[in-house]
Amino acid sequence: MNEDGELKKLLEENLAVAKENNQLLKLIRRDAVISLAVKIVLYLLLLGVPLFFLSTYLGPLLAGVQNGTSTAPTSLFGIPSPDEAKKLMDEYKAIYEGS
Repeated sequence: MNEDGELKKLLEENLAVAKENNQLLKLIRRDAVISLAVKIVLYLLLLGVPLFFLSTYLGPLLAGVQNGTSTAPTSLFGIPSPDEAKKLMDEYKAIYEGS
């Protein structure tokens, strides 16, 4: 009888350890999946953001150079040069002072 009680106690202890182990394995797997998702998002950002800015700012410049036209912006980030600003001011004055 004593052996049956010990055996039952050992089986219950084994079951408790197995359940705890299963919970830990589930947590580890969940963390691995979350880590993979975060890595994918970070790599997409690290590759996507520079490509977006390259296509936004260098695309028009390269198109203007290839076509040989002056439609490409003459300054970075679309800020007008002093000559362009003077031309815009002259156009503004002609429109609103003439009315």
